[in-house]
Amino acid sequence: MIECVMVDTLPETANQILNILWDRNHAMNETEIREALEQEFSVKCEKQDVKDFIRFLIGQDYVEKKHKGLKTCYVALGADYVL
Repeated sequence: MIECVMVDTLPETANQILNILWDRNHAMNETEIREALEQEFSVKCEKQDVKDFIRFLIGQDYVEKKHKGLKTCYVALGADYVL
């Protein structure tokens, strides 16, 4: 299980998705995010629920949508920041 940072203004599942993206530090598609949620947090989400949480995170400027060929992937904003 990954170490989590919880943002008070986000729902729990949105926080978990954000932590997965921060931990992996690379763009992930919806299927990869769903699988990681189940693996890391034992959370089973429907595909549409994951899409809704991702859309919410994009709207809150925590996540950015990127295109890799024909796939749509998502990355946490600031994930490429290096100390």
